[in-house]
Amino acid sequence: MDDKTQKLKEKLERLLLDAAETAAELQVAERGARKSVHFSQIEAAAHLVGSQLSCRIQERTARELAANIPQELPCPTCGVLCRLNVERRTVSSTDGSLDLWEPHGHCPRCRRDFFPAARSVGFGRSRVDAGLDTKDRVRCQ
Repeated sequence: MDDKTQKLKEKLERLLLDAAETAAELQVAERGARKSVHFSQIEAAAHLVGSQLSCRIQERTARELAANIPQELPCPTCGVLCRLNVERRTVSSTDGSLDLWEPHGHCPRCRRDFFPAARSVGFGRSRVDAGLDTKDRVRCQ
């Protein structure tokens, strides 16, 4: 493991510890310091924070991938060079709904849209059911 990777892991560990402390303090503030609580409530609140973190990581990583797509790409059907636009798209992940920025092109010759980043970041594939009901999913804030 190189030095940069090690430093990033150590930074992440510090941030996770800080987030855990803050989340625990928030739980106490929301329920009151003296109110008894069942462990399942602590677990549910912790899971919600984990889901929110997951959504933010997914959004950030996908945004970075979309930023590296060129401004123009050839149409996959006819090869004409087409300008790419970027639009926001809401997707459902295992941890909740989140907004992603997805590049797409339109070919005037073929009169078709195409999505160059779709396969590289996993968009456009059949939905994978992770075993969560829709009611169990959260909306990333």
